[in-house]
Amino acid sequence: MVVDDAAEVRTLVRTRLRLSRKLDVVGEGADGAEAIEAVRRHRPAMLLLDVSMPGMDGLEALPRVLETAPGTCVVMYSGFQEQGLADRARELGAAAFFEKSTALDTLADDLLAVLAGRAEVVAAPAPTPEGSSEDEADRTVLREHLERFGEVFEDAAIGMATVTLAGRIVRANGALADLLERPVDRLVGAAYADFTAGRGDLVTQALGDILDAGTRVVQFEHDVSEAGSARRVLATLAPVLDSRDRPLYLFLQVQDVSGQRGAEEMLRRSEVRFRLLVENVEDYAIFMLSPLGTIESWNAGAQRIKGYTADDIIGRHFRTFYPREVQESGHPERELELALRDGHYEEEGWRVRKDGSRFWANVLISAVHDQDGRHLGFAKITRDITARREQEEALQQSEERFRLLVETVGDYAIFMLDPDGRITSWNAGAQRCKGYTADEIIGQHFRVFYPPEVQAARHPEHEIEIALSEGRYEEEGWRVRKDGSRFWANVVITAVHDARGRHVGFAKVTRDTSERRAMLEERERAATALAEANAQLAQAAEDQAHFLAVTAHELRTPVGVLGGTADTLVAHWADLEDDERRELLEGMSASAVRLRRLLADLLTASRLQASALELELGPVDVATLVATAVATARRTRPDAEIVIDAEPGLVVVGDVDRLAQAVDNLIANALRHGVSPIRVSARAVGSVVEIGVEDSGPGVPDEMRARLFDRFATGRGPGGTGLGLYIVRQLARSHEGDATYRSPSADGHDGAFVISLPLAATDPAV
Repeated sequence: MVVDDAAEVRTLVRTRLRLSRKLDVVGEGADGAEAIEAVRRHRPAMLLLDVSMPGMDGLEALPRVLETAPGTCVVMYSGFQEQGLADRARELGAAAFFEKSTALDTLADDLLAVLAGRAEVVAAPAPTPEGSSEDEADRTVLREHLERFGEVFEDAAIGMATVTLAGRIVRANGALADLLERPVDRLVGAAYADFTAGRGDLVTQALGDILDAGTRVVQFEHDVSEAGSARRVLATLAPVLDSRDRPLYLFLQVQDVSGQRGAEEMLRRSEVRFRLLVENVEDYAIFMLSPLGTIESWNAGAQRIKGYTADDIIGRHFRTFYPREVQESGHPERELELALRDGHYEEEGWRVRKDGSRFWANVLISAVHDQDGRHLGFAKITRDITARREQEEALQQSEERFRLLVETVGDYAIFMLDPDGRITSWNAGAQRCKGYTADEIIGQHFRVFYPPEVQAARHPEHEIEIALSEGRYEEEGWRVRKDGSRFWANVVITAVHDARGRHVGFAKVTRDTSERRAMLEERERAATALAEANAQLAQAAEDQAHFLAVTAHELRTPVGVLGGTADTLVAHWADLEDDERRELLEGMSASAVRLRRLLADLLTASRLQASALELELGPVDVATLVATAVATARRTRPDAEIVIDAEPGLVVVGDVDRLAQAVDNLIANALRHGVSPIRVSARAVGSVVEIGVEDSGPGVPDEMRARLFDRFATGRGPGGTGLGLYIVRQLARSHEGDATYRSPSADGHDGAFVISLPLAATDPAV
């Protein structure tokens, strides 16, 4: 039995097997479902089963075929190059895997060898028949394109390989050989799991994720087996899919991450050194608290300042260090709440040692989170600054010097507010930043620097309320200069208390950060643009890989039919019956038309991409254009029902060959994906001519419409390069027109593809 979706392939194979007088074809089928039914009915000794077919493909049908007819020997027969499909077919129970480029003269003998139970056969491709110089030029262009892709693969700086669905390497580049420290010829055919230093389970898991769970990209790290130097790599596996989203084979990328892991080890050692440093510091009490405030660590400085040993204090609550009246007010717990909310909390106040003596301390509490943002506790640093209080005179002199410094700073607006928010001091930076002199602004409320809507919301008053309750307040926002212009500012307001703890006002520091904000916004825009460009590049790479695989398949079938049919006619003309000769010649004609259209699309797409398309413009009668295109379609698909509805007398200015190519592509698209009858129309709508092609099917799925006219965009159906509709739109636009898709409407109109072109002027000379 022979099952293939291409009738001409079935005819050619059936004829050659009959002529061999060694095998009889007892039945045929066009898809996987027909294969299952046919083997149930005929119980053939052997089934030649195509891989890529509409409805149900060969790989999907194979297990059910063997379940229905266990005694049938199944040989997979595909236009795709082997690339791991043979392994997959054998895993599913196939006896052998033949490429459609197999020499037809030996096909019967090869099949009999498989049937006799000899070694598995993957037939070698037949020699390519000579063709016209134009065909040879087209093949040369395609060959050179594939060779350039191979050069990129071989010359890549990172390790790359193609891998079967069972995990064996089919092809590897030099970079991968260098990473695994083995020659390329030792890699090909080997299981990648053998190079993972005993972690073959990682490969097994990755294959399961891809083949069973449908994961598109899987990454895992492993050491390299028997490497001369310690080497760790990151392996990335991704499936290469057929037009039905089924894995054909896997693409492997391997990168050396040894340096990165070395850096992580250095970081760990640095953390150990830092811990040792903290434990031995004696001038600061540095220790950790749990989220509830119990002490979890203790350093030498903490023991020296507070008098407790680690055994004395670990496990107790840190409120132990506060005077009784402060403990009773709940202040220690409030500190932790503020540190958790704001990230850190800092204050100065009295603390109590183990012997009951008090000391004045500077305290900083910081909330600690892990890399996932989970709160782990608090880091607390305490310093005994009692001696500082005994140096008030020196401190006053220092404050005076600081005041003079503040007054002369030009980059920051630094000024004081009284407890009600009125300005009491003004420095040179404030005058430069806000435009007011000291005489103009001192005594006014600081709300004058805020936009009217912010003043109305009483936001300035709210700021100093927070600063008073929490010690400080910081924000960024719009501020207003004396001349009414606005600027973006970073603002810090700090509550100021005297030595006795009385609130005396606020210190306010303002910095004009307009330029920094503009720079950050520009950086964000650039990052967004880069991310979009990277996404487009990734999509383009994925589309091109899919295009190369599908194009190879689309070319191989008609070329194989032409060559095989020609060989058959030459070698067996006298043995053939008239009906067989006519059927073979019709198959050659259909394959030639298919090949000619495919090559025309490839060349047109290439010229469009290179902006090298030249048009020979002239008057084109639209009705004639439509009639010619329909006639061509009927020759290749005599069974198709195509209806013409074209207004006579419509003329456009254009290149008749290019416009014919566009209309041919729309009709071919409808024949491939649509449902008969197909209606081709042409009518004037205002100043344009609309050429429409519609079928009786359900229309294009919603998820496909956004990319319908993109280069390499293909639907879920079998075959196609993804260039047809792209070429239609580009050719229409090169004629000052466009190509669009009109969705099915509620009033009964079917979905249609429409080419819009400007009507030619009435006077041809215009």
